[in-house]
Amino acid sequence: LWNHLDLPIAMMRYILLLSVLFAGCDAMMGSKQDPITDEIFTAGKIDPTQFQEVEYVPLFPFFQTGGDGLPLDQPTDVYVGYDELVYITDARGLHVLDQAGRPATFLPLPGGGTNVIQDRRLHVYVTARRDTFLNGQNWSLPVIYRWSGIASGSPTLERTIWHPFDDDSRRFNLPDPIATDEAVAFTGIGILPNNNVYVARRGPVNDRTSIITAHNTVLQFTPEGVNIQAILALNPNIESLRSAIDPADVATFVHPPQREQFTDEQHFVLLQGADNGPRRYGVLSIIARVTSDGIVYEPDTRLVGASARTPGASGYLYDPFQFADVSGIAIAADNTGYWFVTDRGKDSLFVFTSGGVEGVQPPAGIRSTIPIRVSFGGTGDGAMQFDRPEGVAYFQRLVYVADRGNNRIGRFRLNTDFE
Repeated sequence: LWNHLDLPIAMMRYILLLSVLFAGCDAMMGSKQDPITDEIFTAGKIDPTQFQEVEYVPLFPFFQTGGDGLPLDQPTDVYVGYDELVYITDARGLHVLDQAGRPATFLPLPGGGTNVIQDRRLHVYVTARRDTFLNGQNWSLPVIYRWSGIASGSPTLERTIWHPFDDDSRRFNLPDPIATDEAVAFTGIGILPNNNVYVARRGPVNDRTSIITAHNTVLQFTPEGVNIQAILALNPNIESLRSAIDPADVATFVHPPQREQFTDEQHFVLLQGADNGPRRYGVLSIIARVTSDGIVYEPDTRLVGASARTPGASGYLYDPFQFADVSGIAIAADNTGYWFVTDRGKDSLFVFTSGGVEGVQPPAGIRSTIPIRVSFGGTGDGAMQFDRPEGVAYFQRLVYVADRGNNRIGRFRLNTDFE
């Protein structure tokens, strides 16, 4: 059988000619629907430079068992570390698996964990909540735990960062918890080249004239847990290309594989969630430019202009209202440079080039240079569907998705990456 998707142009013209010649007969005798012919005509409308079987495919088995040997319970994040172990947070705590999905370690956390990442010294950071009793009252406050020794099988809790106690603006201004502090959450962590960390924080107090730092911001901490800045250039109230409204995650460009050295750049990507309505821009790329007056944080105009540089693509990172409710991001640290964004509002995974164009680069030999769309999803429990995807990770060309509603970690590989 001949492949109708690879029909020569001459053959396609011949089929069109036959359709014209037989039009009169159809009018007199009626026409019987032919699905193969319909498919041929449909294929003929496709730009041959764009049609390719390029897509992400599921890699089975999906991970459904945690580090304690029990089924995962609403996983919220996933990360593959420099030690090549798979770290997962869920409603019970922190699970550690090997790359085959076999249980390695489990660290229980009351209330569970929400985000996980590893720095270049193999320290593992997890965002969670912790109860404490102060001033005659019980409080549930956001914390960040840092462990060492997990890869060696001897986990040690080395550091705990608490809101509000480790917020520099609270040291002399309202240092104890106030009612609104229980509505604050740490929503993401990004590692910097010097092992400092960016932390995305969300909360209800965002008056920029307040004596304390707005809750909606990105904080920076040293590995010792010292808060050295809140990025005040991010507006917590007015949406723009440099805002911080409902921060949902933060990411940098420091990820496995390990290298002898990283550049000293402090750029980051911030996700804006939809707690208070849909965001015009769900993903913001922020450039940290060093000046004589210090670091200046600016929008990444290179991504803003992606549609002008690559016209005709399926979509762009900065398309208005591209996302419904972004929840996680992973940036490939290999030569692909792809960005992966989970959207729990659309139950989908979006894939972009490092230039902000939706899709992946066409395989060798394809005339077109326009990236091919490979984003996928939809609500359900099928292999290519999600139910509230929260976190996403990338390692050695595998994409891992924390599929919260389906209690699993999905794994996917671009079909052109199979050898």
